[in-house]
Amino acid sequence: MDRLTHIRTAMILAAGLGTRMGELTADRPKVLLPLNGVTLLEVLVRQLQKAGIERVVINAHYRRDVLRRFVAERNWQGISIFLSEEAQLLDTGGGVAFAEKFFDGRTVLVVNGDVLSDLSLPAFEAAFRRSGALAAMAVVPCRDSRKYSLVHYSEEGTLLGFLPRGQKPPPDALTGIFTGFQLLTPRARAYLSPKPESIIRALYLKALEEGRRIFIFPHTGRWLDLGTRERYLRIRNKIQQGKIRLEDFC
Repeated sequence: MDRLTHIRTAMILAAGLGTRMGELTADRPKVLLPLNGVTLLEVLVRQLQKAGIERVVINAHYRRDVLRRFVAERNWQGISIFLSEEAQLLDTGGGVAFAEKFFDGRTVLVVNGDVLSDLSLPAFEAAFRRSGALAAMAVVPCRDSRKYSLVHYSEEGTLLGFLPRGQKPPPDALTGIFTGFQLLTPRARAYLSPKPESIIRALYLKALEEGRRIFIFPHTGRWLDLGTRERYLRIRNKIQQGKIRLEDFC
């Protein structure tokens, strides 16, 4: 398996309240929901470790006591796990900025804590390095905006903008769903502040206004969104039935 060549630190975004999960997250953060004997967090960490990540930072707010105990009790087999505990929920942009002390001034891979994908992280990194861009987002090509807002990008893989959920893309426009995987250089993270703010608003929209390039990496493989109660239960059932193999993602 190919491995990342320059990136050694990843961050998993896991601080959210999990309100869309209903009673399933009454006693735990969403990232600790079970999937056939393991948690979503463990699947993500395995994927990152196999790709060459050595340090994983997890931001924590809701039920962070449970996450802290879980991380302390597990054997992570050589990978270092750090918690960035937020007394106040800081959203995606603020959460990354608050965790800056863990990044050693280097490019970091940031992953949403409620997705699974067979995205090739080394291919993502290599394409991004060739682009010379400020930051990168991996997207699943899609023109259907009924369930998700869409990322609009050029043939060269440059971010052009965002289409709100429900807005039909223009004819021939290249659009996709943000997978939750992104690469952030130190220059990109300089746009962020440790206060409650969305990374889309604080970084990507501002960079667009300034004419800075954001690289878009189309991923045509598998991607699963477990961010709602219905999606999580459907995917968990398919895993239990053998219709989805966790091994394909880690």
